[in-house]
Order: sequence, then structure tokens, then C-alpha cells
Amino acid sequence: MCEHKELKYLLEATVQISNMNMQQASEDFKLNMLQVLSKCFQYEHTVFWEVADGELNEQPVCFNVGTYMIQNYLNEYKYYDPLHPVNMKNQPDIQLMQRNEVISMKKRRHYVERFLQLNDFIDEMGMYLYNQQKPIAVIGFLRKKGEIPFTEQDSQKLSYVKRMIENVYLLHQYVQPGESLQITQREKELLLYLCKGFKNAEIASYLYVSENTVKKHLQNLYRKFQVTSRTQLALKYAESFRA
Repeated sequence: MCEHKELKYLLEATVQISNMNMQQASEDFKLNMLQVLSKCFQYEHTVFWEVADGELNEQPVCFNVGTYMIQNYLNEYKYYDPLHPVNMKNQPDIQLMQRNEVISMKKRRHYVERFLQLNDFIDEMGMYLYNQQKPIAVIGFLRKKGEIPFTEQDSQKLSYVKRMIENVYLLHQYVQPGESLQITQREKELLLYLCKGFKNAEIASYLYVSENTVKKHLQNLYRKFQVTSRTQLALKYAESFRA
């Protein structure tokens, strides 16, 4: 049960989230969302990631989290993270790091000792946003040394506003003005193979690149076309010729 003070913050968060400007630029929208969560719930270190095909976008919006830490995470530690999409199978939408039952204790300890603690953090929590039962974004919360680790109460507070955040984010994506898509020649080549139904390994072979490079190109294309799956991307690319 929320105390009077917590209820006040919860109501304030609800009002501010519902009044957010849906038509502002994507990065501004995400940063404003993180600032609301900081102001109302005192979450001072947060990251807003987009998710496509179970992978994190490599250009998240950060609030009091250094870009060097993000690059280190992406390059070496993301799959050790209990809250990464690949480790969230059948887990609650709002997840405390210590509560995740997918990743092994050995990997979790390696992640905490070799990544979090070396960056002066001690704990993390994640809140996944979904569209048609597929994760489209995750907001990561971090606690520094000297701060109190996340508790079930933190998870409960977020649960009261999660659906509103989800709906507001989806509406924001829906009303975004169409951008003049700047597609590189390599992306055009990838799209042609994608529309033919080729898998990542096949596309990588034809383009003489790694599968990881193909995945990075796909993430960029998902963002440019504002889609979350290969099928949606192929359809929207085809529609661009008819527009």
C-alpha cells in the first residue's frame, strides 16, 4: 500500500506522463520521460533503450549514465546482464536484477563485479514496454554505491504507471512526422535481399559482411522506418515505392 508521500509522487507522475508532448523528437521525448521518473520517483540513473528482434538499439537515451559505460556494456557485457532481452524469457515486465531466474549465478556475479561495480553501480532494474506482446523498449534503472538497492516496492510503484508509459510511447511513435529517409546503398542492398525472404546468414554471405553487421543495419532500418520486425520493415519498404 502506498504511503501518502508516495501516492503524491505517483499522482504527479501520472499527470506529467499523460501531458507529455507526443510530437517532440524521439530523443527529447525519451529524455523527458526519464526526467519525469527522476523527479517523481528519484530514479537518478536511467537509460531508455529501443528493442527490435530481441536486440537493444545501440544508441540509447541516457540520463546521468556515461556514454563510455554504454559502449563498454554493448561491447563486452550485455549478454551477462540478467535484464537483457535474451535473458527475459517468461520474466515479469518489471524485473529486479536479483529476481531474474534465467541467467546463471556465475554470469550474474561476473556482470556485477566486472561491470556494475567497476562503474560505481551496485544494482539495476528494468521495465519492458510491449506492443502486440513483443518488447519494443526497455527503461533501465541503476543505483550507485551508497544508494539503496531496488526493492519490490520500486517494482510496485512502476507497475502503477507502466501501462500509461507504454501507451504514451506507442502514441508518440504513431504521431511522429514522416522523415525523409536517408538510406545508404548498403541498406538498399540489404532490403532487397530481405524482401526476397533471405535470412541474416544468407544476407551476410551475399554482402560479404558478418551477421552482426547485418543485425546492426537492420536496427538502423527499424528505427528509420519506425517498425519492430522484419515483416513490417519489408512491407513498409514496399509501400515507400507506392507513396
